[in-house]
Amino acid sequence: MSTESPDTKWTPLAQERQTSAPRCITCGNQVTRQFARVFGDNHDVVHACPECSTYREMKTSDFIPKEHR
Repeated sequence: MSTESPDTKWTPLAQERQTSAPRCITCGNQVTRQFARVFGDNHDVVHACPECSTYREMKTSDFIPKEHR
């Protein structure tokens, strides 16, 4: 039996934002953990994703600040 009141509305977008999946710090797009390992910096922080950059730019890592490489 659920403890929530029947007046509680389901808000999928609010729940989606509470995930621990990595996000691009430039545009906020959610990416996979594997994408963060491949295209992120040494701490798996994603500075650019396909939404805000091209794969050519992501492969060169020129968009990552030097202190994070």
